[in-house]
Amino acid sequence: MASKDDIIAELRALVEKQAKQIAAQAKQIAAQAKQITALTQEVAELKLKLAKANKDSSNSSKSPSSDITGAGKDKKKNKPGRPKKRKIGGQPGHRRNLRTPLPPERVDESFEYEIDPDEVCRLQLTPTGEFDIVQTIELPNSPVIVTEHRFALYQSPEGTIYYPFVPEVHNRPIFGPRLMATIGWLKSQAHCSYSTIDQYFDDVLGVPVSRGYLAKLCTGIVSASLADAYEEAKAAIPDQPQLGSDETSFKDNGKKNWVWCLSSAILTVFHIATSRSRKVLEELVGDEFKGYLNFDYYSANCSFAWNYGIKAQYCWAHLIRDMRFLLKHPDQKTREWAEQLLDRSRRLFSAWHSREEMTPHGFEFSMDLQRDRFLEVVRNVPKSTEAANLAARFAVVSVSDGSTYDMSQDYFRFQFASGVEPTNNHSEQQVRHVVIDRRITQGTRSESGQRFNERMWTAIATCKKQQKNFFEYLHASIEAKLSGAAAPSLLH
Repeated sequence: MASKDDIIAELRALVEKQAKQIAAQAKQIAAQAKQITALTQEVAELKLKLAKANKDSSNSSKSPSSDITGAGKDKKKNKPGRPKKRKIGGQPGHRRNLRTPLPPERVDESFEYEIDPDEVCRLQLTPTGEFDIVQTIELPNSPVIVTEHRFALYQSPEGTIYYPFVPEVHNRPIFGPRLMATIGWLKSQAHCSYSTIDQYFDDVLGVPVSRGYLAKLCTGIVSASLADAYEEAKAAIPDQPQLGSDETSFKDNGKKNWVWCLSSAILTVFHIATSRSRKVLEELVGDEFKGYLNFDYYSANCSFAWNYGIKAQYCWAHLIRDMRFLLKHPDQKTREWAEQLLDRSRRLFSAWHSREEMTPHGFEFSMDLQRDRFLEVVRNVPKSTEAANLAARFAVVSVSDGSTYDMSQDYFRFQFASGVEPTNNHSEQQVRHVVIDRRITQGTRSESGQRFNERMWTAIATCKKQQKNFFEYLHASIEAKLSGAAAPSLLH
């Protein structure tokens, strides 16, 4: 039988052995915990990268056109139990809307119809002196007028051929100003390629023309006819009380360029540049601009506004997309913070849209309250890089002269300044025409092509704002160019 001391020694050995096992297990657990922490961080980073890769127009600055085709189709499907969408077209019981007749000066031929006199007597009808008008509209058999000028040829004894020289005939292009305006309209307004216009001329007009000649007309006379008006509109940019700015990529000979868009209430100017830097804004807007400039929070815009003391209004639509993106953040506190910001944003704009229902004092009080509550949330930022970057837009920063500047005011100028919109949606809408052109043409191949696009896009957008007929304006511009008269202005 083992002694008491032997038993104690055996127990001590067993305890030491178990202690070593526990220590080894603890070391293993610590290593596994470290590995789990590292893997958790890696998963979080991968989720964030995936979220960034899947950004679309709803949660980023990407345009709707960049979204994947077909995405979100399932969302539009009728859910079970809901009635199907109504059929396209007029609904049962809906009164038919008749087309408004063209004015009398547009009528080329007119016919009058009367009820048979016997029927008039039988029904005891009395003429009202008025007419029910039905118009039919058709293209003529030949949509173009071809004028032929015949010059008699004379031969001298030496064999030299002579003919009468008529400057107003020989110095003008083959196509007339209205036909050239049609070419310009098809190219820019209708986004037609030169090959499509060529086909139109052949099939519809019965006039064969080469794509090279079409391009020569567009980048030559058509473009030149708008040059003065374009420069006048461009020079008027700094004088506008409010501007919106946006830009989009556009290729020239395969190299990325940038189409800048500056828009106000009365004009829109497009400018193609090789740079996306603030130098373009310095050139177009200048340092003497005293109005309000609405744009997104792109670094070049921020730099320009900061360095020149511009009264900026940053776009809330872009800001809200960035908030929505944070809803997918792996950090829970960041997601909760983003949800609070979105809720405060909804309350802020609910108050803003209710301004007509309030007194001026009540509206001011409501907006101040909602702004302060929003800022209270945005400045209580969680510990994530993405949240900190968003919150930095509303920080109070030190200025070189020792004062401070509250950056949040660049998001709230719409609250105090009449006519200033909280978003940059207007400028983005103006750029859509350019985006369509880009998809069809794949860009330009020469400087003259760039100038043509700048001038045509500017004229199209500005005419629309001023309720001018763009085709008639272009026609008048070409006529003025051919006759040496002053070009019609885009500003009035």
